[in-house]
Amino acid sequence: MLEELFGNATVVKVLDFLLENRFWDYTKKDIAAHSGISRVQLYRVWSNLEKLGLVKPSRKIGATTLYMANVESPVMKRLSELSLEIADQISKPILEEELTEEEEERGKEAEVEAPV
Repeated sequence: MLEELFGNATVVKVLDFLLENRFWDYTKKDIAAHSGISRVQLYRVWSNLEKLGLVKPSRKIGATTLYMANVESPVMKRLSELSLEIADQISKPILEEELTEEEEERGKEAEVEAPV
């Protein structure tokens, strides 16, 4: 959802992916692939994400470290709130349109079922 507001910059794509999948951990390779960026692009921004405490290592499998969003970070908490608010704003008109269509359908059904 952050991409809707901030565009498709590398760091935004990574944060968007991590926020949407905050309860799971991934390798850097998987984070890059699921974010739609190259590993080179990820490595360019990764140190900043670590410095700001937005990502954290979660576990190791052999020599491979898995990472996840640091949901305890005050910045990540705020980004999560912002992402949810953006999602609400985007979905509100869609939901209102669907509700209007449902009401119109119910009205038509009521007209057909009404005794003459």
